[in-house]
Amino acid sequence: MKIFIAKKRIKLPRYKLYYIILSLSIILIILLNITLNIFLKNNEEPFLDIFLGNSFGNVTTHNINNMHDFLFYRNIWGLNIKKDTQATNINPNIKDIIITPESTKIVYIYNTFQTSKYQANHLSSYSITPVITQASLILQEYLTNLNIGSIVETKKIAEVLKEEDIAYTNSYKASRILIERAQEQNPTLKYFFDITLSNSEEEVTTTQIDELRYAKILFVVGTDNPDYAKNQDMAKKLNVILEKLNPSLSRGISLRGGTGYQGIYNQDYSEYALLIEVGGTYNTIDEVNRSLQVLAEVISTYIKEDLANEEE
Repeated sequence: MKIFIAKKRIKLPRYKLYYIILSLSIILIILLNITLNIFLKNNEEPFLDIFLGNSFGNVTTHNINNMHDFLFYRNIWGLNIKKDTQATNINPNIKDIIITPESTKIVYIYNTFQTSKYQANHLSSYSITPVITQASLILQEYLTNLNIGSIVETKKIAEVLKEEDIAYTNSYKASRILIERAQEQNPTLKYFFDITLSNSEEEVTTTQIDELRYAKILFVVGTDNPDYAKNQDMAKKLNVILEKLNPSLSRGISLRGGTGYQGIYNQDYSEYALLIEVGGTYNTIDEVNRSLQVLAEVISTYIKEDLANEEE
């Protein structure tokens, strides 16, 4: 009868097991870091940083360099690899005709409703939600490229609501506080744009130009403001410029006031204050990006004309 002798199990010392786990963890972190840099960062691509920093409605102050060249075209999320052809007839030398140095902050960009979201699309695979605050950061970068100095509000509206004991339904009171604080800190601010999005259907907020989809732009004027005619005048001028560049991008001007509306939108603060809807909840961030580049050119053209008139 054959006798089987049980082999003695080799026990690995616990400290060696911990060492192996630690080593594997370090290797995994290094590999993930390399992968992210190669496929997501692309060495010049700050896009992921902005989205990660804003996934829950938080605004970052990330320095987004050369974003207009690399923001949407060199990533693994299925967006266009080549840079989009611009859907405007704008003067190619527009950078040279702006008469305000970029270092002078004259534009204030903010979002009263910071957690409003665009269509997640492919970004949902990474648990990244494109909120409206990212649109403000993108617009700022395009304005910078056109030598227009701007500030994006980084303070959370939710924090102001809590600090000042303001109800969410009165969020415009909170954003008004932020406008006034920004003006105190930056007396050169003159133009105030509240960037938001529409809840309208996709066919209302979207247009197609040269086989590319764009988010349409709507200028909103609050008629409960006693001097709304001045803000409306600004909206008309901006819309005229937009329609000259590409009429299909414009949704025109919406006058809102009375029952069911908070029809001031902080526009009583300045005749140069305006609410701008860029696309809607069914638009993707790349569609919005294309439109923001055009909107930046519209704003810069308007500012150039406005400042030129002041000098006369």
